[in-house]
Amino acid sequence: MAYRPDSDSDSDCFSDDPDYEYFKTRTRQIANQNKSTQVLSEADRKEQECQQLYKSICNGDIAAVQQVLHSGYDINSPVYDNWTSIQLAVSFGKYEITELLVASGANVNSDRDGYTALMMACNCPSQTSPYSDTMKIIKLLVEKGANVKSINHKRMTALMLAASNGHLVAVKYLLPLSNKDAVDNQGWNALYWAVSTNQIETVSYLLEQNLDYSKPDVRNNTAIDIAKNSNLIQILELFPKEKEDVIFSTIQDRALAFEESFSLWKTGKRPQFFVDICNMLYGIMSEPLIELLAKKNITLSEFLSITDADLQNLGVKLPYQRAKILGVIYKFHKYPYHPKSLYVMPLTEKYSNHDVAIQVLSTVKQVIAMEGSIEFILKNFDESQRFQNDKDLARTLKSVKHNIALCEKSTKNLMQRAEQWDRTIRPADLITKDSYSWKIRFPWRKLIFSLTVCSIIFMFKL
Repeated sequence: MAYRPDSDSDSDCFSDDPDYEYFKTRTRQIANQNKSTQVLSEADRKEQECQQLYKSICNGDIAAVQQVLHSGYDINSPVYDNWTSIQLAVSFGKYEITELLVASGANVNSDRDGYTALMMACNCPSQTSPYSDTMKIIKLLVEKGANVKSINHKRMTALMLAASNGHLVAVKYLLPLSNKDAVDNQGWNALYWAVSTNQIETVSYLLEQNLDYSKPDVRNNTAIDIAKNSNLIQILELFPKEKEDVIFSTIQDRALAFEESFSLWKTGKRPQFFVDICNMLYGIMSEPLIELLAKKNITLSEFLSITDADLQNLGVKLPYQRAKILGVIYKFHKYPYHPKSLYVMPLTEKYSNHDVAIQVLSTVKQVIAMEGSIEFILKNFDESQRFQNDKDLARTLKSVKHNIALCEKSTKNLMQRAEQWDRTIRPADLITKDSYSWKIRFPWRKLIFSLTVCSIIFMFKL
């Protein structure tokens, strides 16, 4: 009868039995053999291949990628999260793997959420892969039939993504193949994207290629507005100056302070009063001529006595512009100055140096305008010789010239007096040793007057 061990018996009693040891070893071998020859399901095998391919592409292991492809893997199927193998390769900037995948039949126009492989290559930053490798990938994809004009769900193109990343070589390569006027959903073209990411070299190149920067986007901002809002000074310097900015800077450069005007007068020169010329040009909507007249250094006196021939010599070619200027000058001279137009400062009023400077410059300006009126009359009338025989007109002109000379003399004396006041007047908060002197505060005149009156009354009573 065979021995059947009790369930409570110890198994160590069989440890010395060679048949038992052989049984244990054989059992392990069979288990390992079954484990190694276990047949995986199709889904598990595909998942395993996807994981291996994903890791191989990320690590740049081209040998491992070849091994997966040789096993019959579908190269255009998703590898991870709807990413195909070629999309992963171009996103990581792996040129050798991309070349292998394209040669193996990968679809160069495959997309993920509207982003094609070409877009992903253009969007690959330099920190991930050098632009030299990325550029080779871009050229490979285009040569193999990638659609350069494809758009994603934001209507962005590969050119826009390359401009946004500052990939200048890719921008130069793709621009002739793309629609440079294409805009995305917010109305941005490639230039706008380069400005928004402060890509100085790319912006400079796109401006040279005449990409539109004046058309506003959906927020009514131009490319210049985007640069201004982000305070991109170097970008702003690349744009051509707008006409309004040129006019404004010209007026600012020509506007003189009081000190500058007086310093000109000391050297024998007159202030140009160019701001008054600008006001007249704005009034007749001829502000584009401001820059031209500023370059010619036209003064107020010259402008008020200008002729049609003078305007032609200055470069004002359009007849209607010359006619508008001559018309406004004629209206300006039509009403002569009244003597009371020159301000007279009463002696009883107190004036600061600032008030004096304003009145002096106002007087000088009006004197220059009167001189311009005389020059305008003498220049624009061919019958000026006949007027010289007119005694009344000759007398009037002589009187006006005399008054102008007196005004100039008075203005010069007033300026000299103002300079003396600047040197002699002490500040109101200046405290000296004489500030509390009883000699200064004591009313001697009132005392003497009071004593005199009292003496007269006393003598009358006496």
